[in-house]
Amino acid sequence: MDPWTLGLIAVIVAGLAVIVFGALSDRSKTKRAAAEMLAPPQRRIPQFRPDSPAPNYLSELQARRKPGDSQPTDLTAAEREEIAQLLTDASTVKINAGYASQDFVTDPSSSWAVLDAPRVLVCADKVESTRELLSILERLILSRTPLVVVAPSLADEVRGTLEVNAIQQTMALLAVTPTSSDLQVVAGATGAQIRARSDLQAGYVWPEHLGTCARWVSDAKHSFLIGPPASDSGSQ
Repeated sequence: MDPWTLGLIAVIVAGLAVIVFGALSDRSKTKRAAAEMLAPPQRRIPQFRPDSPAPNYLSELQARRKPGDSQPTDLTAAEREEIAQLLTDASTVKINAGYASQDFVTDPSSSWAVLDAPRVLVCADKVESTRELLSILERLILSRTPLVVVAPSLADEVRGTLEVNAIQQTMALLAVTPTSSDLQVVAGATGAQIRARSDLQAGYVWPEHLGTCARWVSDAKHSFLIGPPASDSGSQ
């Protein structure tokens, strides 16, 4: 075979090798690019350590048990007697609606829910979602300010969330579901502005919209607003 033919064969073989290599290389790059496109994006999570222990989540049963380090809320005999006298005082405002759940009871001996110097949120409509309360809860939870939520009705999810937070002592909470006429009574006695559901959904609930009283006491059927609103009710 003459040298020209051998050279031509060598060129053809080399060309085929280049074509095959290019095809394989391009296929590998395409697969790699496709894998990168389909893979979840890289996310840097601040303060995350891969070797950190997994978080513990409370089961429904655990959430409804008081934590081992919970603070006692029981009244003394003297405090109980003092409150009993105040409940019949002429200046005490009484409404025909008690706590929305026994989980809000703070003094088991008397079956009372007692909150001292609480802020009072009065809602014109049924509270359908916990998200409607988040803006005001976030403002009060940091200052550990007690909150009474007064509304015509509460969705089961909302009531359950408030119950669990009261049990776990995240903050002092009480929910009461009176009639519309008693909503007006509470607003008048505490200085609260009645907020529509649209206000809650928009997060348009500020501390100055809340009412207050010296002490709020609820039993299973009635609630008692003891003492006048504090003069600095809009400061929290």
